[in-house]
Amino acid sequence: MGYFRVSLSSFIREKRLNAVLTQQEAVKLLGYKKSQFLSNLERGNRKPPLEVLKRMCEVYKISQEEMRVEYLKQAKVDAEEKAIRRWNAHFGVTTDVATESP
Repeated sequence: MGYFRVSLSSFIREKRLNAVLTQQEAVKLLGYKKSQFLSNLERGNRKPPLEVLKRMCEVYKISQEEMRVEYLKQAKVDAEEKAIRRWNAHFGVTTDVATESP
């Protein structure tokens, strides 16, 4: 899990808390039934679908631009980590991906 995935997860949790919503309340407003879905997003165990991020902007009353910035940070780190893993697999490098990223 990359630094920005954790950052995006933390961002999502922080914005929910700022909106003074429990996970159960937020899940209902987002159109889901189980809080496990949101819990997985907030812990970085699942990548949030764009439609969910869009709905979070509405429910948590945050700008799409603010969410976009956090999403793009995650996407860049995910791409870099994937490229490093492919490189390392091809050349037999065994270093940890996290130590490779700036």
